[in-house]
Amino acid sequence: MNPLQTFYHNEPERTAVHDFMIEVLKELAVDKTFNGQEVKGIQEAKQCVEKMFDKLETLYGIIKKPIISNSR
Repeated sequence: MNPLQTFYHNEPERTAVHDFMIEVLKELAVDKTFNGQEVKGIQEAKQCVEKMFDKLETLYGIIKKPIISNSR
């Protein structure tokens, strides 16, 4: 199993990393807003994070189960 697949299948770790990344982006957005700076890049960064996690799901989310034959 490659490292990304291992990461994807460790749901608590995957969720913690995702939530941490989004939380940092939110904090950055608030800081930039209060300082009167442009925040459009934050929205694009959030979309990138979501797309990366969607791609992980596409690549590693389907766990293939063995087909059990009942025929004798």
